[in-house]
This record gives sequence, C-alpha cells and structure tokens, in this order.
Amino acid sequence: MKSMLKQGLLVAALTASAAPAAMAAECADADRVPITWSTIAGFYTDAMASLVSGFEAGHCVKVNVINIDNSQLYNKQVIEMVGETGAYDVVTLETSEKAEFAENGFILPMTDYFADKQAQLDDVAPTLAALTTRYKGDVWGLPYYTYTAGYIYRADLFDDPVEQEAFKKRFDYDLAVPTTWAQHHDIAEFFTRKAGETLKGEALTKDFYGVGLMAGPFPEIQDEMSGVLWSQGADWLTDDGTVPVDAVEKAMNDYLELMKYAPPAALTVTYDGVMNQMKDGQIAQTYSFFLDQWPNAVQTENTVPGARMGVAEAPEKKAYIGGFLLAVSTSSAHPQEAMDFVAYIGGFLLAVSTSSAHPQEAMDFVAYIGGHDAQMEFARAGGTSTLMSVLSDPGFATPESRTKTGHFATLLEIFDSMKGFRSNLFDTPFGAKIYNTMQIPLQSAAAGQINAREAAERLASEVEKICGGPCPIGK
Repeated sequence: MKSMLKQGLLVAALTASAAPAAMAAECADADRVPITWSTIAGFYTDAMASLVSGFEAGHCVKVNVINIDNSQLYNKQVIEMVGETGAYDVVTLETSEKAEFAENGFILPMTDYFADKQAQLDDVAPTLAALTTRYKGDVWGLPYYTYTAGYIYRADLFDDPVEQEAFKKRFDYDLAVPTTWAQHHDIAEFFTRKAGETLKGEALTKDFYGVGLMAGPFPEIQDEMSGVLWSQGADWLTDDGTVPVDAVEKAMNDYLELMKYAPPAALTVTYDGVMNQMKDGQIAQTYSFFLDQWPNAVQTENTVPGARMGVAEAPEKKAYIGGFLLAVSTSSAHPQEAMDFVAYIGGFLLAVSTSSAHPQEAMDFVAYIGGHDAQMEFARAGGTSTLMSVLSDPGFATPESRTKTGHFATLLEIFDSMKGFRSNLFDTPFGAKIYNTMQIPLQSAAAGQINAREAAERLASEVEKICGGPCPIGK
C-alpha cells in the first residue's frame, strides 16, 4: 500500500497548477521534470515516439521510455511496484492486470484527475473502458491501444465461384463469412488441401490449411479461446470464483477439432506466426483473432497473387450471456440479456505508479497519450485506437487508409455489440497470475499431451491454488 509520503506528494502535485504550453516551450532541458514510462518493446512503442516528443514540446517534462519485452513486462513492473522504487512513473498494463495493481495499491486512482475531463473518458469505447479503466468505482488510467479480436479471412477464396459451388455441394449452404463456430469449422475443413489439389482452380504447390491457430506456448492461446468460451455463455471464472470445468472442456475440445485443419507449426506460434502463415499463402482464415493485426494481414495482398483480405466480427452472434458479466451459474443474480456478438476484448492501460515522484506530470502524460490528438496520430501510423471519435473518423474509412485502418468499422460494430460486457477474469485481483498460468494446461492439451478434460481440471486446480480457494471478484 502507498505510504503517507506518497499520499502527500500526490496531493501536492494535484493541487499545483499545470505549466502553460508557452512555458514548456521555453523550458530548458535541465529544468525538465523526468518521468519514466515502462512499456512493450516493438511497434506499440515505436509508433509512439513522435507522440512522446509532442508531449514534451507542450510540457516541461522529459519522458524516458523503457522498452521491455512483453513476456517480461508484468514481472518487471511488479518487482518495482512492490519495492516502491519509483523506477517507473507510468506503467503499461494488460487488461487482466488492472485489478491486481489497483487492489495492491501499485497504481494511483485518476478519478479526481478526470473529474473535469469527463468528455475524454466518454470518448473511450464504452465496452473497452469498462474493462480497462474502471475498478471498484474508480478510474485507473486510459487505454492507448486495443487488441480486440474478430475474424480475418481470404475474401478472394470466399468469392471464388468454383469454391462457392464446391462448398454448397458439400455442406448444402452458401460459403460466406461464418455466423456460427460450426460454420467456421466447416470452412476450416473445406479449405484444408494437400499439395497437388486445386485452390481457385489452380494446383497447389504446397499444403494449404483451413485455419491459423495461436496454439504455441504463449498466453495468446487463451485469448483465442475466450471469445468462443464466452459465446457459449460461460467464463473462465464463475460468479463463485471457480473455473467451470465442463465449459472449459467443451471449448478446449472445439479447439482440438480445429487443430486438424491448422498448420503443424500452430504448436509453436502466436499472432505473428499466424500472420506469417497468412502472408505466405498457407491459411484461409483465423480463429478469434486480434484485429490490431489487420495492417499486417493486408500485406497478404502483396505477397500472394490474387489474394484479397476481409475482416469481420467473429462467429456466434445473438449469444445469450449474463447482463453484467458472463457466468455458467444458473443462480446468478445478474439479469439476462442478448448480445449480438461476443469477442475477446482487451487493451493496454496506461496507469500512474503510486511510487512516482511526479504523479501530476505522469497523469498529464497518460491523458495526452490517450487523448484525441495523439490517438489520431497513432492511428495514422497504423496503431489501433481506443477512442470512438478516432475509430469513426471518416478519414479512416477511405480506400487510401484501408491498409492501416480497414478494421476500424468492424471494431465499432464489436464494441456496440458487446455493450455491458464484463468478465470475472478481469475483475479479480488474481487475474494476472491466473492469466499467466492458463497457457500451460491449454497448450499441453493442444499438443496432445493431455486431453481436454485434464486441461480443464488442471486449470481449475491451479486457479484454486493461486487464489487460496474461490477467487474474489471485484467490480
């Protein structure tokens, strides 16, 4: 928990007036307040470089960006938070980590900071805001990037008359973007071909597969499965804080069925591997897949002759789920309502460390990076914005912008479809520890080392150990 010294620093900082932009422009480098941002190495940070400079131009602040590999970010940030070292002023949190950092006093609430900036909060896609910014009635920061999932596919294959005729003859319905996971399975089976067979009337020189899967030893396997689990009316944790073994077993079995139609390399890859398979002309479609990868996927049109990419909501529209959160418990007090679509929703949250020596400047930085102007620039660079005003900007719906923002319209549809959604996994202070453990039994099942039931039971056992019994659920 934060010390009285840190509370005093926060009060002093928040009652001080911010430096005017003109003063910041005249600020000498020696006078700049230093703040440090720990974040994910790679595109997520690279695309922000010019935005950091823009913030410094308007504030008497020097931002030191610490690039950390995504696999190490959580652990490194926790170490610094526990030690109250002040090493990081602004931290980057995955959706499942917010509750833990808030509950343990690692990050500062920004409710008062945004008291007169409600319009900025309201611009964050409501579904995403509920999952990333809010916990137990407080605001904890702003998301600056979303990896919400949908469906990416080879539209040229779906529109090919030869393939359409063959599919209709085999399955007795039209080949189209699937609206159920059963249809998705049929499409995966249909497009799986051996070298020498034909695709779009031409002989294949290598094997072709119906779906790309992130079944490697990485956390993304559970992201991929989440949308399917949620669409079945379940969640990774029930309202009682336990893993619903039967529901997880069913989702796992569905996943194992799809493994038959995925490249053998599925057991070694995550999202970038799936995109490499798409660009190499190996797969026809994704599963429940991160739409921020659209700018990567669309490159297939340059690498595979005749390819044309499409993006849509993933299957299982009109799934019935809990009105406030998903649960399998029939005794849930939450009212039932219909949602048009269920997808994995997630984003990277920028939050201010309790041990920051400069919380005011750190909060200003969070507000800037998550604000409209910076998010517009981020989108132009190929980043997937979290703001409704950016996602709906007409300038990002033009043919010229398609290669970077062609997925924005689909994201708007997803956020609209999932209004009111929550998951217990994101509302327990043990969410991050659970999330970082889930991949082990799930990937073991994908690799054929254990069966789906064993995977679900092992997950339930591990979660019980992590939480010391049923997991507490906060909101």
